[in-house]
Amino acid sequence: MSNIDKYAKVVDEILRSKDTVREYLIRVSRDIIRNSGLAVTYIHLGRIKDAEELIGNVRALINELEEKLREHPELKHSNLYLSALSEYVEAVQLLSVVTYGCIKSLDELNVHYLSYVQGLLDLIGELKRYILSLIRLNDVEKAWTYFNIANDIYESFKGLDYPEALIPGVRHKVDVARRLLEDLRAFLVDVELRIRLINLLKAGEAH
Repeated sequence: MSNIDKYAKVVDEILRSKDTVREYLIRVSRDIIRNSGLAVTYIHLGRIKDAEELIGNVRALINELEEKLREHPELKHSNLYLSALSEYVEAVQLLSVVTYGCIKSLDELNVHYLSYVQGLLDLIGELKRYILSLIRLNDVEKAWTYFNIANDIYESFKGLDYPEALIPGVRHKVDVARRLLEDLRAFLVDVELRIRLINLLKAGEAH
């Protein structure tokens, strides 16, 4: 056997190992995305304990996956992995906002910065859903509280003026968030005006 054949076998062994880890990454990333989405659904349904348990399970999956990826850093920076983490970030942050009224830091979540930013910007859409639920319950004051949190996220990250290679997809998400917040603000103002008008009419009828 020539030396070239030996060299090729070494490369083949490396690739076999990497491909096995890649297949594991695909499978676990799907689980992370699915369970994070389910946790978000539980939060909207008010099933906070179920959401907390599910998010804990997702964190365990992430920890196991990171251990597998330790020797394969290029896979750890793949779009699949980072997208899965952003779904986790979105779920954790929604739970934190609904439960404690605050956003968790990058250090607290211990995820890649890109997943952190993408997850937070996607959170704005979930906060809109939550706000609309509050409006249906006639809780306009609390709806404004969550709107302000969503707006703070947008204002804090809209100034990330870096190349697309460093923050892929972030500029688009910022633009989407801006339009969403503009529409949501107009909607909340309209709801408030309608409520005031109804109250004035009721007060007039009472006299």
